Amino acid sequence: MRNEKLIWQLFPTHVLILFSAILAVAWFGSQSLREFYIDQMVNNLKSRTRLIEPLVTDLLINGDIDELTQICLEAGIKASTRITVVDLKGEVVCDSEHDPIKMGNHANRPEIIQALAKDFGTSIRYSATLQTDMIYVAIPIDGPAARIGVLRMSFPVFSIDKKLREIYWQIIIATVFVVIIAAAITLLVSKKITQPLVEMKLGAERFAAGEFSEKLAVSGSEEIVSLAQAMNTMAAQLDDRIQAVLDQRNELETMFASMVEGVITVDAEERIINLNEAAAEMLRVEPAHSERKNILEVVRNIELLRFIQRVLSGIEPVERSIVLNRGKQDERVLQVHGARLSGGIKSKAGALIVINDVTHLLKLENVRRDFVANVSHELKTPITSIKGYVETLLDDNFQDVEQVRSFLKIISKQSNRLHAIV
Repeated sequence: MRNEKLIWQLFPTHVLILFSAILAVAWFGSQSLREFYIDQMVNNLKSRTRLIEPLVTDLLINGDIDELTQICLEAGIKASTRITVVDLKGEVVCDSEHDPIKMGNHANRPEIIQALAKDFGTSIRYSATLQTDMIYVAIPIDGPAARIGVLRMSFPVFSIDKKLREIYWQIIIATVFVVIIAAAITLLVSKKITQPLVEMKLGAERFAAGEFSEKLAVSGSEEIVSLAQAMNTMAAQLDDRIQAVLDQRNELETMFASMVEGVITVDAEERIINLNEAAAEMLRVEPAHSERKNILEVVRNIELLRFIQRVLSGIEPVERSIVLNRGKQDERVLQVHGARLSGGIKSKAGALIVINDVTHLLKLENVRRDFVANVSHELKTPITSIKGYVETLLDDNFQDVEQVRSFLKIISKQSNRLHAIV
């Protein structure tokens, strides 16, 4: 998944939040404004009905319907309002915008019912006569003895909606203008926030590449300054530690290369990690072509493989002798010592194998053994001869002087032989 830059995570989010907030405020404001307009219109219509109520009441009591109709028409035109008079049965007596004969009974109209029951009625509903939504306000008409009808005034809702649409467009234009300005400011602020982070990213890449000489610029907010200072401190510590590790590695490599003993390190999968020149010479392999290869691919000797497997599977150091090229002219005997390298608790990092070529020492031992055997054999004959003649001479019954002289000559001869052998 492709990661987005921080600026494109901050900027759209802030603009969206701002736009949503303005949109929500505009919507609630428009709803409140519409309700305010409707409330004002209801109060206005109520005031108008109160103004003409006395005149309508007198004409209705006197039964002067024609005059009542004329008054309703003139008042409706002047006030831009529809005026309707309804009797107690719901029959329309007169209407400023429609023929009463063609109008149905109004007894079931909500505003008429409320006016007769509560002295005032209002409703917003669709008018089947005018085929549009209307605001209705009605008040009862009281005669000398009882109520004789209802006076109703109405105003089309679309007039209010038309005015509100004009306000909505003004709000939309203002919203777009504010969002553009806010977006520009947000973009500048986002760049100001992200620019130090971009520079820190480049600095971190330099640190990762081992370039610790150039430090990060310490500027910006308190958090970014603290982070830059921490990264500069980290870079200095890393530089010191890496230098120390390099020095130690160089020392180990020098010591590793100068060792007379052969040294091999293998991982847990029996692959060669490293081997020095002495080990390469003993095993007759090339160091450059041996790394990361299985030990059996490099040295085809099952005894060495089994020894390494035993070292990897054990805990204690292991020692044994291994014969390479057994039975051949270049047969060699290697004394190997192995110890497991631990990478942590219950984990194996590999093994360290130290090799000594004891072929020459074994040959010298064989020569010594043969020499001792030969010398022992050569010494045995004169010693046996001398011992026998001496025992004979020590015999008291032996009186032959010439024989004694002969024995002494033999003893002298064998003594000289011993002296020559020594």
